[in-house]
Amino acid sequence: MSDFNEQLNDWEPMIHYVIRTLHIHPNEIDDCAQAGRIALWRALLGEKTLSKTYCFIRIRGAILNHRAKQKKTLVHEVTCEHLPETGQSPLPFHLWLSDQENSLPPRHYALLCHMLCGTEDTLGYSPSRLRAYRAELYRMLREDTN
Repeated sequence: MSDFNEQLNDWEPMIHYVIRTLHIHPNEIDDCAQAGRIALWRALLGEKTLSKTYCFIRIRGAILNHRAKQKKTLVHEVTCEHLPETGQSPLPFHLWLSDQENSLPPRHYALLCHMLCGTEDTLGYSPSRLRAYRAELYRMLREDTN
C-alpha cells in the first residue's frame, strides 16, 4: 500500500499543473485534486504503466468529469427550488420582480434574474459560490415574504 502512496505522491505536481491549466476556482481545487488522485489510484489498481501522457490525460479527464457532475447537480438544485409563496393575494409577477429590484442588493437581484432565465452559470461564479449566493437570496426572499 505504501508503494501506491509513493507513486501517487510522485504525480502530485502533475495534478496541480492540470488544475492550473484548467483555471479551476480556488474553492474547487481540493475536490478536483482528489478526483485526479482517484483516477491515478484506479489506474494503479488496474496495473497500468503510468507515463506522463497517460497520467495527464487521466487526471484532466477525471477533473473535467467531476466538474460536469457538479454542474449537473447545481442545475438540478436550482430547478428544484421555487419562489417562496406569499400568504397574501397573488401579486402579478412583473410587479413582484420590480419590487425585488428595489429591495434586494444589486448582486442578488442580478442572480435572481439570471436564475429565472436559467443563465446563472454565465455570471462567472464557481459552483460553490453560486450555491452560497443562491442560499442567501433564498433566505432574503423568505424573510421578505414573512
